[in-house]
Amino acid sequence: MSNLNRIFLMGNLTRDPELRYTPSNVGVTTFGLAVNSSIGKDADGNRKTETLFVDIIAFGKQAETIAQYCKKGSPLFIEGRLRLRTWEDKDGNKRSKHEVILNAFQFIGQANNSLKDDIKLQEDDEDVPF
Repeated sequence: MSNLNRIFLMGNLTRDPELRYTPSNVGVTTFGLAVNSSIGKDADGNRKTETLFVDIIAFGKQAETIAQYCKKGSPLFIEGRLRLRTWEDKDGNKRSKHEVILNAFQFIGQANNSLKDDIKLQEDDEDVPF
């Protein structure tokens, strides 16, 4: 049986990207992405939407590029894979959450037209450090 773990999202950053570096000097950027989906119409015929908030993690040059050029509210198209992260909190409770590991991205929107000419699609050319 074949498996596929690929996700495409287009939305707006919910917060400024946070860039950190691993001990081996690999950039790691985390940010949130708000994605709106149409879910039909209400009783008055008005379009209803649902907003999904997704945590995204980028590595390497992609992490540095997103941290440099994006901010809260910036529109972004991303392609990645879904990951379930589990950990134990300070009280010993098991916790988990889904997040997206970024493979590629593209700037979208009017504010970034000059960037789109320079950086068409940033694809991951490095291995994820785990």
